[in-house]
Amino acid sequence: MTVKTANKHELRTRETRALLLQAAEMIFVRDGYEGAELGEIAALASRTKGAIYAQFKSKEDIFLALIEERALCYRARMEKLLAESTSVAGNLEALRTFYLQLAGDQAWSLLLLEFKLFAIRHPESRKRLQTLYSAMLSQSDEKRLADILGAASKGKDAISRVIAIQSLQPMISALVLEAQMENNLSDRNVIKKVVNRIFDALMEVPTQ
Repeated sequence: MTVKTANKHELRTRETRALLLQAAEMIFVRDGYEGAELGEIAALASRTKGAIYAQFKSKEDIFLALIEERALCYRARMEKLLAESTSVAGNLEALRTFYLQLAGDQAWSLLLLEFKLFAIRHPESRKRLQTLYSAMLSQSDEKRLADILGAASKGKDAISRVIAIQSLQPMISALVLEAQMENNLSDRNVIKKVVNRIFDALMEVPTQ
């Protein structure tokens, strides 16, 4: 089977897209969605404003592309950690490591906050992200997650593995954002302890 290699134009296009998304992340985190300007994104990426429109339809489009790419990158990182484990206990610890790393990414928490505020006001954008999330994780994944992480407990107060996973990220993002305002949460070790408690509760990890 012949593998097609990218030509110089395709490589240049990929490089430009990567630079624009990297610059967009910095500008959106710094200025928020409403305050971000395409001209500043282009300048930071050492590209023209026309280079943005060659790849993205609008500021909204580059913002959504950034969120989608970051979400997919995080999924790949989580799957890599899980692939290195050979047991349910190891899988749980790999997942814990992933969420502790997530708690250290302030930029991602800020981007998600910006996007969620934006999506509330723009239903079509919200639908686009919901479609992405559904493709990444849905109720039909419960058995797959149970095989990886062990089955969830039974009973009226039980939380499915899907709901637990879907709840962890927004709870951690809220904690990371609150730490920017509350001095008692500014210590990295404090954040780690709280994330561990949240993880143990939602994933039902037995107390040592």
